[in-house]
Amino acid sequence: YEQNGIKVAILNYTYGTNGIATPADMPYLVNYMEEEKVIADIQKAEELADFTVVCPHWGNEYYLGVASNQKTWTEIFLEQGVDLVLGTHPHVIEPVEWVFDEAGHEMLVYYSLGNFVNGTSGTGAGVMNRCVGDLADVTIGRDDSGKVVVLEYDAIPLVCHIAEGEEYTVWYLEDYTEELAKENLICSQDGDFSLENCKALVE
Repeated sequence: YEQNGIKVAILNYTYGTNGIATPADMPYLVNYMEEEKVIADIQKAEELADFTVVCPHWGNEYYLGVASNQKTWTEIFLEQGVDLVLGTHPHVIEPVEWVFDEAGHEMLVYYSLGNFVNGTSGTGAGVMNRCVGDLADVTIGRDDSGKVVVLEYDAIPLVCHIAEGEEYTVWYLEDYTEELAKENLICSQDGDFSLENCKALVE
């Protein structure tokens, strides 16, 4: 992708397909996280583009921390020169952090953006976490040396609201209200759902 004279490479991989087999005659259908292939792809991207983004489908479902496999892959991405990681799969938000190598290369990692729309059938403690997601807001541009870098970034919290009739809407957390939270049907699946607890989760 190219805009304003900046070329961005975007790569997408998954750890697996949740038990669904890839059709034998369609090996191109899914990009698996196979280290040799991933490294080769990133090296090619680094040759062709000014900025490399990797979107991995990784981690452990419903885990708010960073899983060991995410840490392993983060090191691989960093070593290969990736600039930005946008993670998905856990269905809950996970930390956002900068990581650095010894040469000074920096990489911004959103370990999991959580759900944008949540239609979970689960019940019990922690289910409310699946209604909170993040919108990655990243601005890239050239620094004083001409290198393309992240100039600004944010994680904008979102809440999925489920109303009667299974009507789903997505709100910015800052615009969500106590009244809406009390009406959210997720309350019947997890009694801990509240505006206060959504804010606490984001913090």
